[in-house]
Amino acid sequence: MIDIEAVMADFAVRQAERQTQVVEEIQQLKVAILPRLQEAGIARVEIRFDGCGDSGVVEECVCLDTAGAGIPCPEVSLMEGEADSVDRTGSAEPQSLGQALEQLTYLALERHHPGWEINDGACGELVIDVAEATFVLACSLRFTATDDHSTEL
Repeated sequence: MIDIEAVMADFAVRQAERQTQVVEEIQQLKVAILPRLQEAGIARVEIRFDGCGDSGVVEECVCLDTAGAGIPCPEVSLMEGEADSVDRTGSAEPQSLGQALEQLTYLALERHHPGWEINDGACGELVIDVAEATFVLACSLRFTATDDHSTEL
């Protein structure tokens, strides 16, 4: 027989551990990303995402200079140990700046809007102001609603 209370307690422990890990990964990525953006002359990054129907994706990553003109994301890798990507097999490899920006977005969504890709989903963007060193996640949650009425006459 399954002890549901033990299963739920174990689940709660693993969820808390994952949340701690996500917070740490977000901080590591923020520290690693900002200098690369500064070095490339990028003033602002806008990372747009959209999700629904149990699927979600980062759709676009736009880098802007101080005049607001779009510039390509530089093809640079983060230094080893700054923010390594660990795949499901456990091997680590250096990330490109673009991959790190995408990973940061997914982690921020996992942390602040879990389930953003489920049912009607959510859309929005992560905006990075490089000079101010701010990261702002704007998320619009979608839902289907009904307004049911029953009246006896």
